[in-house]
Amino acid sequence: MASFLSSVPPSDVGDSAPGPLRVLIVDDDADALAVLGEALTVLGHPFVTAQDGAEAWAHQCREPSQVILSDWSMPNMSGVDLCRLVRANSESEYVYFVLTTAYGDKQHFLEGMRAGADDYLTKPVVIDELEARLLSATRVVSMQRALSRRNAALARQGDITFEAARVDTLTQSANRLRLGEDLDVIEARASRYGHRFCAALCDIDWFKQYNDAHGHLAGDAALRLVASEIRRTLRQADMLYRYGGEEFLVILPEQTLEAALRVMERVRSAVEALSIAHPACEGGVLTISVGVASLTDAGGDRAEWLGRADAALYRAKGSGRNRVDVDLPVPLVTPGGPASSSSEVV
Repeated sequence: MASFLSSVPPSDVGDSAPGPLRVLIVDDDADALAVLGEALTVLGHPFVTAQDGAEAWAHQCREPSQVILSDWSMPNMSGVDLCRLVRANSESEYVYFVLTTAYGDKQHFLEGMRAGADDYLTKPVVIDELEARLLSATRVVSMQRALSRRNAALARQGDITFEAARVDTLTQSANRLRLGEDLDVIEARASRYGHRFCAALCDIDWFKQYNDAHGHLAGDAALRLVASEIRRTLRQADMLYRYGGEEFLVILPEQTLEAALRVMERVRSAVEALSIAHPACEGGVLTISVGVASLTDAGGDRAEWLGRADAALYRAKGSGRNRVDVDLPVPLVTPGGPASSSSEVV
């Protein structure tokens, strides 16, 4: 086999060679494979070989190459069909596809381009022309890689923006936008699968008086402390939302009303134990009142459900504050506290 490389000084080639590309050579002619392999070795590109399109596709699926140099006419699968397959199934890094063929007419050139080829080399391949194609491949692959990185960064930024739009900036609790989305899921789970949820509305007692006495900056600090303490006391699966100015909503998945009452009693006690000075509250420290209601598949939508929690909250506030009231048709005894029902205060 005569090699066309013998007249090309390696140093002249190496000085202008691009960075290494992973190359797949596809040809049913062993001599052609050897010649292209020798050329790629001189140009500094690692390569693998295949003898037809089917073998090449199997290799590409296992270990993707960045550049494919494929003969046009081969058994089992032609280079044009291989190119179409690569283009139809490319989901990751862009593959620069070069057809190598003895055909030199315009019709074959156009057919290859329509199949998705990036370039065309006429046999016998000249190393300078091959190097030029690989330089183009380097630029295209680099640009595609940069574009992929940029798209990934934009996707990450989009995810961050999406999440940020659903978080209350002051308390770092979920906001009303996230609540609306989550309630869609909660209603579906309750109605279709009978999953159980409890809602607890928490309101800081005499918060307007706290702001009037200490100023809004101190009020903001108190809101952050209360939100943090509620979050710390809840289970990981429980969800906390800032519902209004000084109101927080807790959603407790897969909790009975009795269990939810115990959880929210711990929350109430934990907030009181923060010992944030507030003379307007009984005991001289800031407290919360809580109303709890259960959502079941037996009836009611989100408005009715949250309305019952809100009514229980108003009963708690009307009964002296710093307590938990539960929407219940029958009495329920709280830990260490008096009986409660839909008309009795915990």
